[in-house]
Amino acid sequence: MTDALYEAKFDALRNAIYHSARKNFYDSFNRLLNFLVIVLGAGVAGKISELIEIRELWLEFAVLIVATAQLTFDFGYKARTHEFLQRKYHEMLADLELDSSAELQKWKSKLQTIAADEPMPMRALDALAYNAAVDATYFDVADRAKIRLWVPLSHRLLKNFIARNGYEYRPEADHKIWWRRLRS
Repeated sequence: MTDALYEAKFDALRNAIYHSARKNFYDSFNRLLNFLVIVLGAGVAGKISELIEIRELWLEFAVLIVATAQLTFDFGYKARTHEFLQRKYHEMLADLELDSSAELQKWKSKLQTIAADEPMPMRALDALAYNAAVDATYFDVADRAKIRLWVPLSHRLLKNFIARNGYEYRPEADHKIWWRRLRS
């Protein structure tokens, strides 16, 4: 397998992992909002508010905010978009396995065609998807350590909320923890 063909497979795998994570996030968030709308909107919530001494006005306000957010942002639709893109990248991976000819331009073109439908990427999640693709394709631990990207904890926690377009993720091998930098 040529390096260029490997790159196309790697990029397709990384993008499939990325879109799988985004789809799962949006599906989970959509289900949570559905649950909150039903629970907060139920008459039982009014009775529970008396037990925990919350005014019913706050519950009504919470229903309004949650339902409006769900209708406005339509997380279910976003999940379906990422599901579609994930499926396209997996189809490309299958095509690459069947036709491993070195027609690199064809595969680059297909990657660009699929990428044209993508929403703005969340770069921290993309870096984590890159690491997952590295773990899936590189079997030597020393090679993985040189190639994997270091993603700060705050970026991991907010990976689905902040795009971080200006941040440059560097290899883990180049990263020094702050207290080690102080000693050197």
